[in-house]
Amino acid sequence: MRLLMTALVAFFPLASSAADMPRFDVEAHCEQVAAVGGSPSNSLYNSCIDMEQSAYNGLKDQWSGLPANIQNHCRNVASVTGPGSYSLLESCVDMEVSAGNNRSEFSFD
Repeated sequence: MRLLMTALVAFFPLASSAADMPRFDVEAHCEQVAAVGGSPSNSLYNSCIDMEQSAYNGLKDQWSGLPANIQNHCRNVASVTGPGSYSLLESCVDMEVSAGNNRSEFSFD
């Protein structure tokens, strides 16, 4: 019984943290974006921060209600740049939710 309780206590913190929004290093991501043209652009950096903040704000209330497979897949997609991007995360979530609501069917016709 003690082993079962220990396993349950160990499992539940992982389960609750899986539904937490990922914490991306937005500043590092936006520094990369701003430096794409060679010398860093403050205008690009500021625009990037604004876009990331908007995407984060749009996702934070719905994140815990998303299916785990979408959370995991989109977290991986959004982290492909290294530091991670909430704009990529939001786009991925939007596309996955839309595709799940409109699944294609194969036909032999």
